[in-house]
Amino acid sequence: MSGSEAPSFETLTRPCVRSVTPYLPGKPIAEVQRELGIRRVIKLASNENPLGPSPKAVAAARRALRQTHLYPEGASPLLRRALARELGILEYQVLIGNGSDEIIRLLCEAFLSPEDEAVVSQRGFIRFKQQSLLMGARVIEVPMRDWTHDLEAMARSVGPKTKLMFVASPNNPTGTYNTRDQVKRFLESVPSSVLVVLDEAYCHYAACRSDYPDSVREFFPGRRNLAILRTFSKAYGLAGLRVGYGIADAELVGWLDRIRMPFNVNLVGQWAALAAVEDRVFLRRSVAANRRGGRSLSTQLRRLGLQPGDSGTNFLFLRSPIPGNRLFQELLRSGVIVRPLDEYGLTHHVRISIGTPAQNGLLVSALKKALTLS
Repeated sequence: MSGSEAPSFETLTRPCVRSVTPYLPGKPIAEVQRELGIRRVIKLASNENPLGPSPKAVAAARRALRQTHLYPEGASPLLRRALARELGILEYQVLIGNGSDEIIRLLCEAFLSPEDEAVVSQRGFIRFKQQSLLMGARVIEVPMRDWTHDLEAMARSVGPKTKLMFVASPNNPTGTYNTRDQVKRFLESVPSSVLVVLDEAYCHYAACRSDYPDSVREFFPGRRNLAILRTFSKAYGLAGLRVGYGIADAELVGWLDRIRMPFNVNLVGQWAALAAVEDRVFLRRSVAANRRGGRSLSTQLRRLGLQPGDSGTNFLFLRSPIPGNRLFQELLRSGVIVRPLDEYGLTHHVRISIGTPAQNGLLVSALKKALTLS
């Protein structure tokens, strides 16, 4: 090939990269304002906390800004220590990530090769499948039962090449969760050679349910093949700072630490997350506001003839009477952003974050207009 010829990057790219489709985040407010010339836009697409972050976290972030000429501590030791105290585990059983998304990636990079298999749910969080495919692994997708992970079927799908199993509970985008008894039986049935990754990004919202487990205290002790993921992006309201964490056996954490990027979590994020952990009052207020908002919004949606599913999260999952992407486009015209779910193969479903009472009111008004026009 001569120097004047442009390379074909598709040819140069690893085959497994070509099999991965980009993750589609919720449409940003600023983009809608620019495209449609609308000033008032509300975003109910990305399951962000409508109350914003803890005031204590904001104050800590402001203090941290004065030191942003310095690199952060690489392993986020103060945050690791605080989470270990909060959860009743050892500091070296905690790994801090650039969102829990990074830890999903680290797990796949550390443990999956092209000859390996990863087991996921067909409608489970799509990042599990994407990251597994990126490593060239074979992904086994197990159909859901009643929009919930079918843990018994997932356990039966384990074979000699299975390395990782991913379970999101509560799950994004369906909002469903697996009960204490279901998870317990599942963990007991999975071979110890298979690493189970339990993603609990929305655990704070589901914790009020009597059958939702406290996985760290009930399942983690003595179980080396279990990793639990959590985040500061949801109930803590720090999505923009990208801080998440994993809870796992100290040896497993050590392997992930080897391939973690240096300074993966920024200084401001570390300080804000540390303050957020200590602000239990704000966390309780966020969860309570979400519970009230979810009940009210569900009632209003049913009056419109829609049937949102029961949710253990800060969003509602529902079937749309028109194609989900069309409903998404109609709501955009009213300045309301929701999440169509075409990438999950759910062309007639949408995911709607639970907002403030005012935001929920605007959503319902926009839905009435959109469904009437349809």
